[in-house]
Amino acid sequence: MIQHSVWKLGLASLMVFLCLSGTWAQTPAALSDDQVKERLGFLDNVLRSGQPRAKTWWYGWIAGYSAGAAVQGGLAITHWNDTKLDAQSRKVRDRGFAEDMLVGGALAALGAGALLVNPFVPAYGPNKLRHIPEGTPDERLMKLLKAEEILRQCAQREKDGRGWLTHLLNIGANAVAGVVTAAAFHRPWHDGLLTFATGEAVSLLNIFTQPRRAIRDLNNYEVRYLGKQGAYIAGPSERRWEFGLYPGGVCVRLHF
Repeated sequence: MIQHSVWKLGLASLMVFLCLSGTWAQTPAALSDDQVKERLGFLDNVLRSGQPRAKTWWYGWIAGYSAGAAVQGGLAITHWNDTKLDAQSRKVRDRGFAEDMLVGGALAALGAGALLVNPFVPAYGPNKLRHIPEGTPDERLMKLLKAEEILRQCAQREKDGRGWLTHLLNIGANAVAGVVTAAAFHRPWHDGLLTFATGEAVSLLNIFTQPRRAIRDLNNYEVRYLGKQGAYIAGPSERRWEFGLYPGGVCVRLHF
């Protein structure tokens, strides 16, 4: 019994030690002020450098989805009572185009709503650092902790945006749209498949154009400052367009 208690006590002590070691590796409590300044400068730079493209992606897709919802919704309303001549030259309802616009508008509205409900943290997260004071060592330490937290939130949001759950939700929404097109509107099933394929193409474009810089920046921060095992990931090479004129033509060059 005594040996069993000693074994449990030793195991508990080991677990506490491992937890404390992990916590110590993740927190900058014992850093000098110069080290805090260096880390804070690194984090502030990467967060602000990644923000413009994150804003462009987030606001751009919200605007695109919103415009798509408005335009397609308007077209669905204006064309809802369209008619055509059947084989006997009789006027019959022709709502195929209006139905497609209705479904497409609904998917676009759903896409815009998803981006508003689950905001893209890299687009606005760095703004939280602006009003945090850094006039004293203690203030800089607290700001460093906040900056680390924001970068981790940015990286996690980028991972979630390309994760399996996001893919499944998009597939589900597009599949429902395809079923509605075919079953609810009594259309051929190939029309439903086309609706699904079109919606899925837009969803994949949204996913694979999403920035992933925060994932790389977090990895590099942890490798450089927190002792993480792994490779330092270099950023993509800078691309530069050059335009020139010469007699009889125009020259365009892309430098990598």
